[in-house]
Amino acid sequence: MRDGPYPKADADIVSSETWPDMHIRKADGPALDGPALEGPALNDPASHAGLVARIGRISSTLLVFSFPVCFGCLGFLSFLWVADSTNPTWQKIILAGWATRSITITSLALRWATTVQATLCTSMLAAILLQRDAVPLSSAAAVSLFRFDNTGPWPLLSNMVTQQRRVFSLIGLLVGLLSITTLALQFASTALLSQVGQAVLPVPTTVAKTLYAADPDGFSFGSQLSSTPSFLATTPAGFPAFAEWISDGGSPARPPVYGEFAPSSGPGIADTGTVMRAFLPIRAPEERSRLTEYRGFGTVLDTRVVCMRPKLTDAVYSTGSGFQVRGLIEPDVKPPGLWEARDLQGGTNFSRPFNCDFAAAAVNDYTVRHGWPLAICIPSFGTGTRQGIPSVMDPDGRGDLRDEYEYTYILINATMSEYVTTLDGSDVWQTLSLQAVDYDKDKVTLQITLCMTAIEGQEMEIEATRPTPIPPEPILSWNTSVYAYDAAAVLRQLGAGPSSPAERGILALTRRSSWKWPTWPESLSLTGGGFSTTFALETMRSLYSSTSNAAQYTILAQMGRDTRNPALALQAFLTTLCAVCYYDRISLFDVAAPSDQVTLVQVTRPLEWPAFIAVAGVVVLHLLLVLLVIVVFCVRGRLSRIGNAWSSVAQLLGPTTEGWIRDVNGMDDRAVESWLRVCGMDKALVGVEQVGGRAQLVEKVKKS
Repeated sequence: MRDGPYPKADADIVSSETWPDMHIRKADGPALDGPALEGPALNDPASHAGLVARIGRISSTLLVFSFPVCFGCLGFLSFLWVADSTNPTWQKIILAGWATRSITITSLALRWATTVQATLCTSMLAAILLQRDAVPLSSAAAVSLFRFDNTGPWPLLSNMVTQQRRVFSLIGLLVGLLSITTLALQFASTALLSQVGQAVLPVPTTVAKTLYAADPDGFSFGSQLSSTPSFLATTPAGFPAFAEWISDGGSPARPPVYGEFAPSSGPGIADTGTVMRAFLPIRAPEERSRLTEYRGFGTVLDTRVVCMRPKLTDAVYSTGSGFQVRGLIEPDVKPPGLWEARDLQGGTNFSRPFNCDFAAAAVNDYTVRHGWPLAICIPSFGTGTRQGIPSVMDPDGRGDLRDEYEYTYILINATMSEYVTTLDGSDVWQTLSLQAVDYDKDKVTLQITLCMTAIEGQEMEIEATRPTPIPPEPILSWNTSVYAYDAAAVLRQLGAGPSSPAERGILALTRRSSWKWPTWPESLSLTGGGFSTTFALETMRSLYSSTSNAAQYTILAQMGRDTRNPALALQAFLTTLCAVCYYDRISLFDVAAPSDQVTLVQVTRPLEWPAFIAVAGVVVLHLLLVLLVIVVFCVRGRLSRIGNAWSSVAQLLGPTTEGWIRDVNGMDDRAVESWLRVCGMDKALVGVEQVGGRAQLVEKVKKS
């Protein structure tokens, strides 16, 4: 280099005493004599800078800070995927609709941290490539400047593939893997959100005021009693889910209480057993459809029904005022728990007179299309003797307290004799064929059974639960091919078939220690429970297909046909009728109490794991690569300062470049590469080494 006089120094020019070997060249002239610029941190082998100084304080801070950011993001994403509704913090995030936003923001933070790491690691890998490996002379400037600034590992990888063709080296492997992990994490948000979707979340809530009953002394109660509407003509608006408990008859550890019996069938008997069904004070169908747990007051019915083979005497069939059958009826077979009360004179004649209207099937396929042609009627009180079955709500041994309404019914299955095909073969029926006394051409075949119920309604605290998923509440659909209702789904809800409570869409009612009345009411019909349920039964006298609501009658007829069990048919009909009354009067309830409910809420939440596992795996691999690059740079990158432009440029000077580098200041990269090719220097390999106390670019010999 040529020497020359120094320009006059001023306060902004470094003094020769400070840097005694500094040489300065004018932009348009020869080099000037003076001390050469040597920084002790770079040029003095004994004073190499520490790792923090070589990376830079800001870059070191960002690098260190990026690790807890990555771990925090992974931890938070793990929390979103692993936690459930039992965690209140997770529940608040999900219910607030912050699942997708939380994942997006966390992914952005993760992407920022990994991009910072990738950028700094690219600078370190460029430094390692220059110092411990070799690069083509045409790539030296680009690789050196990567130490100062870069946009990630992709430009370095591209340079190594297209210019150096050394991608299969160790450094090339590190650059390639770092490029893959960095690129993959750019799509972390998209991948994670692809595993997020709509789901239902059980959310517990406490309702401070749940209206569950009508006050017997209130205006609503009195006004409805005075109007005495009949619910027998009402088409059910729906078939609300209820809670149900069925007795298993007890065990030695838990003996049955008074009035409790297991379902059974014996000679001449069909017994549903003690079945407690609770209506929930939730009016809106969509709210019920999302309910999985309920703890609070509800209205409970004892819906036990026992049908037994009767003894008939003086049976007469007439047609003058419609089809009628009259006579005397009493049990031929006595069911378990039957109580009997003698008359005032001590008499034991339990025959009761009856006069029942009915309709008879007059086509061969009536049962197939419509169900059993059943009729229901109520016998008279007779001589003053009484019989019945007890309810678990009655005081011990006092089933006879229900002296106002005994809820005993006669079921008649009638078919004109010329159309009889197959009769029900169970022995709960008494079968007889009768000639009309007023028209000798009419002959009817009747199957008659006597049914007793324990039905009572009482408001009490209940606990009911059901699993998910919850099937929708059933509806009656019209079958246009047979011009009749299709009640299969409704019958399943009401107990037809072996379906579990979950399959039926109902809740499991928890057994109480006692179902008894705290205080026996003066009148069962004048209680809140009776007002909203069994009140609907008081107007029922004779009922058959032509005199009843078609939808309600379908439940009775098709349940009898499908189960061949008159007790289940009557139980289903009475439950439906009481439900119609309950949900008609629920808007009149004015007695409130708190309740605890768990409802399903539609939320957006993480559903699947593959994307999360993939992202977590890529992050872990990325962090391991970053740590490995830092360790290698700590050992093999001692001559470089990351993020420093001057040192990156200055180290390009050396014996290989000093003779021509100043002549390419107006040329683009392609022109320089062509010029080097013409000069035969395009194959030269160079690297940064410490020479004479100065880090500079030197030519390296390729190892064979």
